Amino acid sequence: MLYKLFSNQQEELRALPETGMGYQLIEARLRGEYSKKGFIVLNGELVVENDYLRKDNLREIFSKGFDVSVRNAQFKDLTGITLIHESRLFDVFEDGGGKSSARDSAVMYPDGKTYYVRLSAYEDDKRIDKKSNRLLPGSYTTTKADYEKCVNDKDDPVERYALPNEEKIEWAFHLLPIVKDGYRYGVVQPEFGKKGGGKECFFENGTSLVLLRNKPAMAFSINDI
Repeated sequence: MLYKLFSNQQEELRALPETGMGYQLIEARLRGEYSKKGFIVLNGELVVENDYLRKDNLREIFSKGFDVSVRNAQFKDLTGITLIHESRLFDVFEDGGGKSSARDSAVMYPDGKTYYVRLSAYEDDKRIDKKSNRLLPGSYTTTKADYEKCVNDKDDPVERYALPNEEKIEWAFHLLPIVKDGYRYGVVQPEFGKKGGGKECFFENGTSLVLLRNKPAMAFSINDI
């Protein structure tokens, strides 16, 4: 089943870190039920039951589009929300090639001159704080170099960054963090039957500046970046 969250619960999830770029894996109870279930939350708003036997829910979003799915979904309250860092329900790949994920790595600091890129299927990406023009704490990006490689190799970003939904990645948020914006750097692990392997950066405290390019993300030429 697909559900959408009331605004207060969207705020609650925005205060929690992501599991990967654009999504959160959680366990919670639907109000009125006694047992917890696993859910995938897309863009902090649309909730999908994380059940291998019901993976057609994700295909439904892909076929109808995210905005249509949100409009048609029922509002639901969740209780007892806890984060899950990974879900192997959909996996067909063994590991990430021996490379660690960002969460397993030490904190690094940017040089203040290098851009990072957040790829998204959503123009209204909930992890971008429009008021302060910053990336929210606990959010993921990739590196500018890995983004460029993805574009030049015509790689599928959904596969490369192991995203749960098959929606087209249309937006690229270019971020210029300052030197105090610590992050953890690693390799995207296999998830949802996707191989991963792209580079990921986990900004525990968010970033200091976001620049939005109003073009389809994968249509950029490198000279536009």
